[in-house]
Amino acid sequence: MTLLADWLRNQTDDETLASVFIAMADAGAEIAAVLRQAPIAGQTGLAGATNVQGEAQKALDVISNDIVLNHLRPNPHVSILISEELDEAVEVSSQGQFIVATDPLDGSSNLDVNVTVGTIFSILPADGGLLQKGSAQLGAGYVAYGPATSMVLRLVGQTAVFTLGSDGGWTLILGAASVPEASGEYAINTARERFWDSATKGYVTENVAGETGAAGKRYNMRWVGSMVADIHRILMRGGIFLYPLDSETVSKGGRLRLLYEANPMAWLVEGAGGKSTTGRERILDVMPVDIHQRVPVILGSAEEVARVEAWYRKAG
Repeated sequence: MTLLADWLRNQTDDETLASVFIAMADAGAEIAAVLRQAPIAGQTGLAGATNVQGEAQKALDVISNDIVLNHLRPNPHVSILISEELDEAVEVSSQGQFIVATDPLDGSSNLDVNVTVGTIFSILPADGGLLQKGSAQLGAGYVAYGPATSMVLRLVGQTAVFTLGSDGGWTLILGAASVPEASGEYAINTARERFWDSATKGYVTENVAGETGAAGKRYNMRWVGSMVADIHRILMRGGIFLYPLDSETVSKGGRLRLLYEANPMAWLVEGAGGKSTTGRERILDVMPVDIHQRVPVILGSAEEVARVEAWYRKAG
């Protein structure tokens, strides 16, 4: 049985970097405990505020952000925290070597119906500044709060999966996650079809045609509406996740945030053999211009992502 601390020792000699992963793992364990009791404590409603993106904050969005901040503040190696729930970056330590970018509670709109939600995070070198490409990440991870609480991590090697035990410790259950190269599942919000560009429409139309169309096989559509839940399914059994640029989101650059949603998820999926793209370029090669920048996100099984990229090349 391999525990998180043992796995980290095998992944890196840098104890300061390992300490940041442990802090985020401890935050995830505390958030998991809060979520289990949230309906009883009456914490599932709105907080009465909005974040910098103009989205209504749930009480648990704010609580989860505070939990993450409380676990990072004592760590002298964390320089800055960037959070979806905070308008500006927060200095944690003037001497820290690392930046943490996080979505403390992804998918919180699903809390009222007990659907899997999660915490996403990215770790970057502080000497690179606030705005760095995803390829500069030193590591990333997410915690999925589902029937079991899972944590998925990657430094620079393979993507690993842990489960939270009853004792509050994290146990390795999969040392090298592998996204199947091909799949018959895709995840997209079809209610937005009227906004899609021609490349997205072309790809989905092929999938709907199934074995009678150009794809030559039958597909199933899956959409949870919680990025962590959809990506965790894809990481475990393959598929593709699409939140493409469309006519409604084009003015904002996309729907999902680059630093603390797209980049860490692309880092994890690529570490498991998958691919990521905005449709036009690899997500990890996008140079950010703002800490809350939005981008199109397409990632998952390599063969499926390649098909989408081909549609974008055809669209010009």
